[in-house]
Amino acid sequence: MSGQAKFGPDTEPVSRLDYAVDNEKQQHFKDAIANYSPGIHNRILQPAYSGIRPKLKTENAAADFVIQDGTDFDYKGLVQLFGIESPGLTASLAIGDAVTNLLSA
Repeated sequence: MSGQAKFGPDTEPVSRLDYAVDNEKQQHFKDAIANYSPGIHNRILQPAYSGIRPKLKTENAAADFVIQDGTDFDYKGLVQLFGIESPGLTASLAIGDAVTNLLSA
């Protein structure tokens, strides 16, 4: 790994688009990382990037993710995947099968 490693991410709700990295969290990260890598020092930690991860708002509050094909838009071959997070990663093989079936139909 060339002496490099990445830790994270952390998440927090946001009320507006803001991609600034909060440098005040460095000690929090150091403390958490020290649980499994006790030799870590603040001076070698540096923030990498930030992003906005949208959340689904659906009629079904239990929806982890949505797979949508192009039938609603009369657009053959369109497949859209929304809200795929941890449960979606666990289901990635089944999601791949579902997408394959939609594209093969």
